[in-house]
Amino acid sequence: MMRAMVSLVVVSLMAFGLGPVAQEPSEEPLVLEARPAPRFVPSEPVPDLGGDDYRIGRQDLLEIEVFDLEQLSQTVRVSDDGSITVPLLGRLQVAGLTKTELEALITRLLAERYVQDPQVTVFVKEYESKKISVTGAVKRPGTFERLGAKPLLEMISLAGGLDEDFGESIIVWRRGAEGQTQRIEIDLRDLMYTADTSLNIALAPNDIVFVPAIEKMRVFVGGAVKTPNLYEVPTHEPVTVLKAITLAGGTTDRAAVKKIQILRTDESGQRVSLTVNLKRIRRGKDEDPILQRDDVLFVPEAFF
Repeated sequence: MMRAMVSLVVVSLMAFGLGPVAQEPSEEPLVLEARPAPRFVPSEPVPDLGGDDYRIGRQDLLEIEVFDLEQLSQTVRVSDDGSITVPLLGRLQVAGLTKTELEALITRLLAERYVQDPQVTVFVKEYESKKISVTGAVKRPGTFERLGAKPLLEMISLAGGLDEDFGESIIVWRRGAEGQTQRIEIDLRDLMYTADTSLNIALAPNDIVFVPAIEKMRVFVGGAVKTPNLYEVPTHEPVTVLKAITLAGGTTDRAAVKKIQILRTDESGQRVSLTVNLKRIRRGKDEDPILQRDDVLFVPEAFF
């Protein structure tokens, strides 16, 4: 029975291209000699996320090196169930282990039956389980590896900085240990212009950083103005008739400034028209009306 088991191991090893090995007496386990090795340097270095304390996660890409035994070395991605498949050893559960713990596990399993004094090194090439998404009003939205402890402002910088349409806050969505989603809202002005370092929070793996764009409304300015167009303006900054005409470059020489019309759809869906006198507004005699979302400001031409 023992001789049959030894023969089976020999066939398995030759199938992996390890070549012929010397068979020991049946009382001793079959082993392979492996020379001592220096620390393995990966072909594509990636910044370390947390040294030996980093815990492997799902979808991480691992590079496993068994020195002097290329047939046992491989690059493998951790599956969604947290496991990998290793030659001779089969499927191993690795999610939650540190690199050092995984090296020790593979070393022990190989040494028990297959390799004498194996030299095993594990390197994490891609930290898929430790990424942070930055989206919204940033210049280069995307997903970034969490290379060590990253504060909020540093991740915004990695995303190219804030876009010109950024709003007044930043929202961080974070998944808790029990699967619940936590919403963290940070005042952007306080973060950028005060010395309150507590707002520059450290981001956790799988956080989603969302920078809401400032809310805008559309106003169309047409007729006897120099640059008639559809303009988008921030909702928190009231846009009056005078300001809208200024955005459009001012009125032309043929403008009937006493008969400017505001075309508006009311709450009932009816189209209404309001007439304003720009000349009296400029002199301060009439109130400068505030425009509403999707208003049409029309400046008619005067006929002489």
